[in-house]
Amino acid sequence: MAQAKWSAVSSVLTPPVRRSLALTAVWLVIVNIFALLAFNRLNLAPDTAFAWLALIPIEHVPQSWDLIGLHNRWDSYWYLDIARNGYYLRGEQDIANVVFFPLYPLLMRLMAPLAGGDLVLAGWIVSCLFLLLAVVMLTRLCQEFHPDIDPCLPVALLLVHPTAFFLNAVYSESLFLFLSLATVFWARRGSYVTASFWAALASATRIAGVFLFVVLLVEFIRANGWRGLLTRRVWPLALAPLGAVAFFLYHWAAFGDFFLYLHVQDSFGRDFTVDVADFFYRNNTELANNLLDFAYAGLAVLFGILALWRVRLSYGLYMLVSLSIALSTGSCLAISRYSMVLFPIYIIGAGIRSPVGRGAWLLSSTLLMALDTIRFINHYWTS
Repeated sequence: MAQAKWSAVSSVLTPPVRRSLALTAVWLVIVNIFALLAFNRLNLAPDTAFAWLALIPIEHVPQSWDLIGLHNRWDSYWYLDIARNGYYLRGEQDIANVVFFPLYPLLMRLMAPLAGGDLVLAGWIVSCLFLLLAVVMLTRLCQEFHPDIDPCLPVALLLVHPTAFFLNAVYSESLFLFLSLATVFWARRGSYVTASFWAALASATRIAGVFLFVVLLVEFIRANGWRGLLTRRVWPLALAPLGAVAFFLYHWAAFGDFFLYLHVQDSFGRDFTVDVADFFYRNNTELANNLLDFAYAGLAVLFGILALWRVRLSYGLYMLVSLSIALSTGSCLAISRYSMVLFPIYIIGAGIRSPVGRGAWLLSSTLLMALDTIRFINHYWTS
């Protein structure tokens, strides 16, 4: 029995997986030391960009050596609020925590007793654990289905993404990344029940989880043909969006509005109407942020097309559908963070053969990550 268990563990913790985990552990140490030193070395004035997003004027953040507190910024407030108080409405015209999906704050609450009741620490632990799991899954996906690339290189590209610090902050990015990778991994293996289970959890983490249905559908048709849609084998795919459906049903039961998520999103600067004046109001507050967001949006769409053409149909369609929904809100806000969890980007990057091209990617992305990390810990708006 013990030998069988060790064999199962060894089949997962292959040498590339161990290297990826070691790289991630080193990254966690380095990036957090950098964040702590940068926060206490710099004395930045309060941010003036996108002040309309804040409930109250953004004030100067006093320097502190509180490493745990560095991971509590911006949307972390909402996850902590849900973990402490559950969901509630402040009023029809106000932003509210009901637009943040429940799985991540639920895991925070479950982790809190092990963190001495400190929800910030609990959220940080949850994010770090799922970052490690996501790294394992990304490495295994590349090992099994993309053997022509170094399976550790996509992990390295992920860890130097401009907004990679969010992967260990009190945010749901690392959880969602793991769940989306698990969905794709098991869909590629043809295990649609398992894949749909992970997709359902992803759709209980972020609305983007619903779009994983695209991957499941394309991979199912690829394996079973169009006629497979008329057989019993297709039923597991219906499980994929259940996390989001259950969340919306809760909104209906608790607040009397099945579409409450969409209605409150407008207060967060996201709706599905494109108005020119509103677009410039939301996107033209600060030139540097604007240029970066537009560049990230263009690059993400380009990578979606490349994934469609050069990697796999399901990957490209998933990326393009996700991005089209995000950009249809008339805003590029947070597009870098949104696109960070679109894993095909790193598979494409790992396929770059030119040392100059790969080096340019790593250098530019690392510098931007340093910039975004400094912005995030100082309460500056960070994509």
